[in-house]
Amino acid sequence: MLSVKPNSSRRLAMMAGAVLGYFVLVGAAVADTIRIGLQNLPTGLGTPFGSFNIPTGAPLTAVFDALTGIDENGDTVPALAERWEQESLTTWVFYLRKGVTFSNGEPFDANAVVAVIETLLSGPASSTSLGTTLKRMTVKGAAARDPHTVAMATQKPDVLFAQYMRALRIPAPGAMAELGLDQFALTPIGTGPYAATDWGESKIAMTAFTDSWRAPQESNLEFIQLSDGASRRQGVISGSVDIAFALAPEDADPIEAAGGRMWVRNEPGVNFLAFVTVKESPLQDVRVRQALNHAVDKKRMTDIFMDGAIGPSSQIAHNMSYGYNDDLEPYTYDVELARTLLTEAGYPDGFDFPILLVPGGSANSQDWYLQIASDLSQIGVRMEIRPTRLPNYFDYIYKGGWPSLGFAMSTYTFDPIAAYRIRSCSWQHPYHCDPSIMPLIEKALVALTPEARKQRTRDVLAHEYANPPGIFLWQNVSFEGLGPRVKTYWSGADTVRVEEIDLTDP
Repeated sequence: MLSVKPNSSRRLAMMAGAVLGYFVLVGAAVADTIRIGLQNLPTGLGTPFGSFNIPTGAPLTAVFDALTGIDENGDTVPALAERWEQESLTTWVFYLRKGVTFSNGEPFDANAVVAVIETLLSGPASSTSLGTTLKRMTVKGAAARDPHTVAMATQKPDVLFAQYMRALRIPAPGAMAELGLDQFALTPIGTGPYAATDWGESKIAMTAFTDSWRAPQESNLEFIQLSDGASRRQGVISGSVDIAFALAPEDADPIEAAGGRMWVRNEPGVNFLAFVTVKESPLQDVRVRQALNHAVDKKRMTDIFMDGAIGPSSQIAHNMSYGYNDDLEPYTYDVELARTLLTEAGYPDGFDFPILLVPGGSANSQDWYLQIASDLSQIGVRMEIRPTRLPNYFDYIYKGGWPSLGFAMSTYTFDPIAAYRIRSCSWQHPYHCDPSIMPLIEKALVALTPEARKQRTRDVLAHEYANPPGIFLWQNVSFEGLGPRVKTYWSGADTVRVEEIDLTDP
């Protein structure tokens, strides 16, 4: 017998209305149209200079190509540049793919690369995410040596420069100059497999660019914003969307029952509970920070929350990143050792540990931190979860003044050293400052060979393991639902090969 709680009828009516609204928005599947449900569309519409992470950036990867790419192993691979070389400490030369055109007919050549570098180093585009990244990499400019060879100059050497060029999406230079950045964002033009026909705030429609160097399988592609996870799951089940991102492990059974399947993708990010160590607290003692790592049963959490798709992390770096230290093992779950470390540090009865959490972040993040609080309570550490708004969170990052001793954090990079820009004493308002790690970071940054950079990064990660700046959790994992029409699909690391998506014949 089904018992109905007070107000349940009203809730059921609201849910029915939400589902009806969902189907009105999405509609029925179209034979030659791939329909993808995303939690969010790119915030800058079709501008190529932001929203780099999948899935939010997936529409941009369908339209634009970059000079390089990243494969599922984290290796830098050719894209618009077929090969490259470090000609000197501060000069990189890229040899471009020939016979490539933009969807509006403009030719892709060295001048197109020079044009985008000039756009990003001056004017409105210089304040975009990619513009600030190029400044941080000390890019001075670019010059065409011939139609398919371009040289880039930097002020400082960086042996991982080619890796970062995976973010340099190349727009059609003529269209960009004619329309300006804001108008171009509504009608973006690139060399990718699809050309945008209607770029709205909640839905993006694209048509195949069959002359693309990575020609697509299907004629049309749509990205639909479905902020609610239940709507994305139901879309796959009903066939109203073919692919849905940011699902949960428990969505697998209903999707498989409807004839679909789940795709699990390891993302290039790592979750951790960051410690605020710059103000006086027990966390300034490394033994306390180690104790908190030993007190959390991360293996049990990954089995429950991630369906065992990933294990606990041993470092704030994923196994696809450059310099990942595979000699490190995750902290053991050892409550007695955690108690001993706390006692040695002078806190046998534990302490109060307030943390900040932005509600609605990762699919299960609230549950993650409730479980962490439960585990820490076994050693007397009283973790209080305080909700905060995302703007406040960024204010604390950029301006300091943290009202807590910890906060939910993640990194998203293939270069672990890049994350220390914020997670070290070098940040303008650091939340964690370990002076002893700074010489190691600097030594890695000035490495002159890839091999030296890799080993020095491993040294940095080993030092941080012994002196943890937070509770290491686990690598990000994406659960992507595929409907029964999806015959071919591949995503890995930070890439979705939309050109390879193939639907079954009607």
